[in-house]
Amino acid sequence: MRGGSMYNIILVDDERLTLDNLANYIDWEQMSCRVIATASNGRDALTKIESLQPDILITDVKMPFMDGIELCKQVHTRFPKIQIVFLSGYNEFDYACAALQHGACGYLLKPIDHEELATTMRTVRQRCEEQKNLLNSTLLTSGEYLRELLQIGGNLLSGLADEVTTVYNHHLHLPADNKTFYFVFISIDEYTLLTENPLTFDAPSGDFSTVERLEFFIVGLPSFFPGVLTKLRDGQWIFVTKESDSKVFTHWRNQSANAQRWISLSLTDNPQSLLIFTKQWPKMLQMRNQLVAIHGTGLINDNWDNMQVVWRKEPFPKTEHLIAAVQQNRRDQVEEWLHDFYDGGLPPGNISQAFVDSVSVFDAVLSAVAANNRHLQDIIEKDSRFFGRLSLMESMQSMKTHMRQILSTMMDELEASPVDRHIEIVNEVCNIIQKNYGQVITIDMLTELIFLSPNYLRTIFKDVTGKTLMEYVTQIRMDNAGLMLQETNIRIHEIAKRVGYESPSYFGAVFFKRTGLTPNQYRTHAKKGSRA
Repeated sequence: MRGGSMYNIILVDDERLTLDNLANYIDWEQMSCRVIATASNGRDALTKIESLQPDILITDVKMPFMDGIELCKQVHTRFPKIQIVFLSGYNEFDYACAALQHGACGYLLKPIDHEELATTMRTVRQRCEEQKNLLNSTLLTSGEYLRELLQIGGNLLSGLADEVTTVYNHHLHLPADNKTFYFVFISIDEYTLLTENPLTFDAPSGDFSTVERLEFFIVGLPSFFPGVLTKLRDGQWIFVTKESDSKVFTHWRNQSANAQRWISLSLTDNPQSLLIFTKQWPKMLQMRNQLVAIHGTGLINDNWDNMQVVWRKEPFPKTEHLIAAVQQNRRDQVEEWLHDFYDGGLPPGNISQAFVDSVSVFDAVLSAVAANNRHLQDIIEKDSRFFGRLSLMESMQSMKTHMRQILSTMMDELEASPVDRHIEIVNEVCNIIQKNYGQVITIDMLTELIFLSPNYLRTIFKDVTGKTLMEYVTQIRMDNAGLMLQETNIRIHEIAKRVGYESPSYFGAVFFKRTGLTPNQYRTHAKKGSRA
């Protein structure tokens, strides 16, 4: 019989010739078995059983140091899933009967009859298969129990904890009285974001999303490292194992570039009981969430219970500095601003507050930069999922990357049409001046409103209009003063105030310099012209 599961056997006999014949002159592969070790006494056999964890033990009854019956007792107690078959001479039949009472599932008489061996091994294989099916069933049940324990708490359900512990011991080939394990919390970071916005895998083969490939990768962990894997919820698993080495798990995860980027691991650094773990679970989960929020995805943490969360102490950088950097295409300053905003620790409201703050910043930048740029507005609107993706993120580093991308898009567009952008800025300044010419207007006031440096604003305004800012302010004031002189009977000192001059005499001097007439002369000429 070939194909299907192969079962591992350890052979034990103190007669070297018998042991050699059993190991080398029987076609075990035909019976879907393979010999993985031999031993000449019970004590040696028990050491190898502890190390190799076979499926089947075939042992002689009478041996030195530790006989077959004592070996059977210990194996049946400590490793109950191992199937035991005894070898016996005719005068040792009573020993074999005693062994059957201690968990053996069959016996073979010496010298071995090959047909009888094949029949016995069919029965043993069937028992192994039943054990396997039972184990799979109990693992499913233990997974449900573990989820319940972590949700409700171990103290309230100590009986369930005992049942799950028994299953873990059985599956991990640990002694029945063992109470402690290592626990590894595995998470796919940004799971919701990856699900809502599927990314392309580094080396795609078939139509699978990143999440599907990551899940498949995680499900394969027990074949890489012995343990029990339980899915808690979408994107989160608990892996229970009898030993823990962060280097081993790092090696496993780093086999895939995307796993290295998106999978985080939190490991207990000491073995602990299931009840103790359920008590520590809330802190472990909270710490993982906070560490991912601060440091980003793909973390490996084997000291999570001693970690401290960095809360933000410094004030956030000013939004107007970011707006100015974007408008002037100063990418180094944009990067510096993003670093100060996202790398200074969690805000008091945790990651949800970081989302609110990010949206507020982006809205201000968009209003300032794209207000008069229809093409840029169209580009942003086409990427209408921006706010949706931002709200799904659980890491400030992911938010930072996302903001960098959208700000880079803005700057690329502004860089592609710098002249048009300068015209838009100058038009905005002109509108401000036209609406506020009656008030005090300074270069500092204008730069604060449009988030540009004074020198930069002076330069582009002169390039576009051919005038300095103050020349343009004066022009608007004198134009409006002329209209009031021509169309109203408002006193000249009142007109001076309305166009931004506290001193009527200074207003008169400026008006004369521009028109060649005093305000009174201008009004007189205007009225004569209207009568004519």
